[in-house]
Amino acid sequence: MFAIYYDLETTDKNTIGQIINYSFMLVNSELEVIDELSGLVKISRLQIPDPGAILANRTDVLEHQVNAEDDEPAAMRRIADFLGRSIAKVAGAVALIGFNSSRFDLGYLRTSLIRNGINPYFGGKIIPRDLLHVTQKAYLVCPEFRELVRKHREGEAKLSLSLQTVSHALGLLDGVQAHESREDVLLTIRLSRWLRDSCGLDVAVFEAYEGAKLHSTAKSGAVYLAEEPEYDMHATSYSSKRPVTLLDADHKAALWIDLERYATSPDPGCISWRSAAKNAFFISPQAVTNPELAEVARSALRQFRGVTLRNFFEKSTCDIEQDIYRLDFDHLDLYSKAIAANDKSVLRECRLPEAKILWLRHQLASPNASLADPATSELLKKYALHRYGGRLQVVRTVREGSAAPAYHTTLAEMVRRLVQAQEAAAMTRNSEDLKLMTSLERFIKESDIAKVAGKELLPMWFFPAIGK
Repeated sequence: MFAIYYDLETTDKNTIGQIINYSFMLVNSELEVIDELSGLVKISRLQIPDPGAILANRTDVLEHQVNAEDDEPAAMRRIADFLGRSIAKVAGAVALIGFNSSRFDLGYLRTSLIRNGINPYFGGKIIPRDLLHVTQKAYLVCPEFRELVRKHREGEAKLSLSLQTVSHALGLLDGVQAHESREDVLLTIRLSRWLRDSCGLDVAVFEAYEGAKLHSTAKSGAVYLAEEPEYDMHATSYSSKRPVTLLDADHKAALWIDLERYATSPDPGCISWRSAAKNAFFISPQAVTNPELAEVARSALRQFRGVTLRNFFEKSTCDIEQDIYRLDFDHLDLYSKAIAANDKSVLRECRLPEAKILWLRHQLASPNASLADPATSELLKKYALHRYGGRLQVVRTVREGSAAPAYHTTLAEMVRRLVQAQEAAAMTRNSEDLKLMTSLERFIKESDIAKVAGKELLPMWFFPAIGK
């Protein structure tokens, strides 16, 4: 089966950030590269890169801006053309493969394509796959792989199945992982070949969600054992098994109840949503016979009988670029037409306010939108104060007592982290990190965000540098 391997480097862990480095490689059934698209994307005026992201992907933002040829709209058109061309070349569906891509790269790619007016679904011809899921399965079923990884982690308290750790364990990587898209794609292909040849697991056809065949047993009270790698290296077993029962399901997703957790905490937190397109879920094909567990399952099903896939999730209240899926196919079609025609009037028929928000941001990000225009400057300032002033909601739903940050990091906090990283680099004489953070500092000082809203967003000691 033909497949496209890909990797993205970004300005932020949140999808409201931006792709700055990408690579896509089309491979044949022998995992030989037969076509490729790699490139850099200029950072738009709406984006202030997070210091942590820059330290991870090792991007000197000033050099990046000089070397990048495309702005985001042009880069997204290139990517869409490559994906479409690949589908046409193979005359059928193509697996889109990354490492840990279901949790990160896929959502980032779709968000970036949509906000630039491009439908990211390609008529169902793109089939997402995640090599991390295959890696997890290999740890459970392939003794050779498991022993190599455990030997590499000997003396450590916690198992790691990261791309870097696994590649080191298998002798596929020397030194530190590049965190550069093209190099990471090539590494992912090498790992895929090893797992296919040594473990018999082909990521292009691997179905990581094993619960689909059990969907007909929803609400029956049947108890199954879900299995995953045991991450405690001192545990007596290499895998962790827990009893589960199926609450509700359709052809795409399901709600599973963790009976072990329910027995100690009978609250909705024991219910997990699992999707065939997103989640790894390894489960025994046969129900277990255990009267005590069967009784716990019946009790859980009675308690949660009103919970379904339709009402499981609370209404999403975050920013549209943090939940781009609120833009359904009809609204996406209107938005795409408006972007293609550069005509906001097309959105008059649109009932979703978020589509108009995306339009406005798309216009603000354009280099043609001059800050010499007072209206543009004022709109950008409002955007800057909203996003970098800590008012933009990044989590799907705000929950009281949650430890996760609910709003976008403020620019002041980003600067504080930058200074901390500079001080740490200076103390350890890490000239590379210091150079990265110094470039980022200058980028922030010279940014349009600082020009229009620096006095409101930046600490006092930044003021003398603004505009210089």
